[in-house]
Amino acid sequence: MSFQEKSTVAMTGALIVVYGAYFAVVGAWLASTPTDEIVYQPLMVVAIVPLVVLIVLSHAVIAVAKPKEANAYDERDRIVALRGDRLGGHTLAVGVFVGLVLAMAEVSPFFIAHGLLLAWVLAEITGNATKLILYRRGA
Repeated sequence: MSFQEKSTVAMTGALIVVYGAYFAVVGAWLASTPTDEIVYQPLMVVAIVPLVVLIVLSHAVIAVAKPKEANAYDERDRIVALRGDRLGGHTLAVGVFVGLVLAMAEVSPFFIAHGLLLAWVLAEITGNATKLILYRRGA
């Protein structure tokens, strides 16, 4: 498994752990509190901290384990990154469109913000999953 592939696995895992916990907490709040009373903005901002810490630590461990691989980036890695990012971008575009529709329908800002956040997380996971599939298939 190359450094780029390990990096993609680490990024995907961090996203799933952090935003899985985030949406679980927000879901619990939503089950017991009206949306206009939920103060979600601080948690939304603070959730970035553990994500960054997990990503930095995992990349440091991966790089220390095999330092020569950390700087290796070839044409295959570029193609895989482009294809994965393209599919992730399409996913994000659909999510942003849904967010715009929610805004035009004057849905609560709570749902718009979380719809957009979910779209970003799903786009990242989709792009990363695509990269992992391409690495496994030998693309």
